[in-house]
Amino acid sequence: MDPSDRPRRPWLLGLLLIVITVGVVAALVTSEGSGTGATNVGQDGPETQAAVTTTPAEAQPRAETETTLPAPTGTTSASEAPAPRRCEATRSNPGGTNNYLPDAPPATSLGRGFVITGLVRGTDCRPLSGVRIQVWLATETGSERDNRASVRTGPDGRYRIETAPTIAQFGEPNIHVGYDDDRYEPVFIRRVVDLDDERAVVDLTLAGR
Repeated sequence: MDPSDRPRRPWLLGLLLIVITVGVVAALVTSEGSGTGATNVGQDGPETQAAVTTTPAEAQPRAETETTLPAPTGTTSASEAPAPRRCEATRSNPGGTNNYLPDAPPATSLGRGFVITGLVRGTDCRPLSGVRIQVWLATETGSERDNRASVRTGPDGRYRIETAPTIAQFGEPNIHVGYDDDRYEPVFIRRVVDLDDERAVVDLTLAGR
């Protein structure tokens, strides 16, 4: 049979292109900003008290919500005894334990040019003092396994450590913050930043064991 006599089916090619296009659009719509579900928490500009003490609302994990428990009935009124507050515990996110090595050595600095800071509190929404927080990240001076440190929270529940600027890994610069001691449930967080950011704010709410 002459090739020119074969039935042509241009609609098959069109259908295939439509299926591919729909698949690409669906992937873009449902995809997250980071392949591991990591939120961008980077900030730039001068470090102010507000930057140290708060995390932008859009950077807060959905689990970290604050609620007010209802006051018991038949005892005192809400005006006489305010209902206790409750904060949802932070949950680990995918990639949080990447390159994690337990018991990072205590340090107050891992270089200069970038700051990792945040507030650590319990599920009663009160700041936790003296809690050991571990951080690790890749910089020009070494890998995530080389650049790691432990830092304690202060009386106000805040921690802070200065590091060298992070570098891109798997297409995006990222940092890790974790808690892995005995008093509270372990939490491992991976967050992404931009190369021109000067700090990352990562708040944690820890649940007791």
